[in-house]
Amino acid sequence: MVLLPDGELSVDRHGPGRGAWLCRGSLACTDEAARRHAFDRALAVRVDVTATERLRRHLYEVGEQPASDVRG
Repeated sequence: MVLLPDGELSVDRHGPGRGAWLCRGSLACTDEAARRHAFDRALAVRVDVTATERLRRHLYEVGEQPASDVRG
């Protein structure tokens, strides 16, 4: 996930902006990270609540998919 210059969060491993790992395939994990302000800490900036909610809706729409192994 990256924080775009306009303040939006995007699920993109190679996008511009500061990035952070996101628990893929688990809305509960994403909700817990938002509740604990983990996105704020990981991205070193205050993430707007509406951006977090839009990210959550996006993840819900694409469905819970198994995480791919990023180690290669």
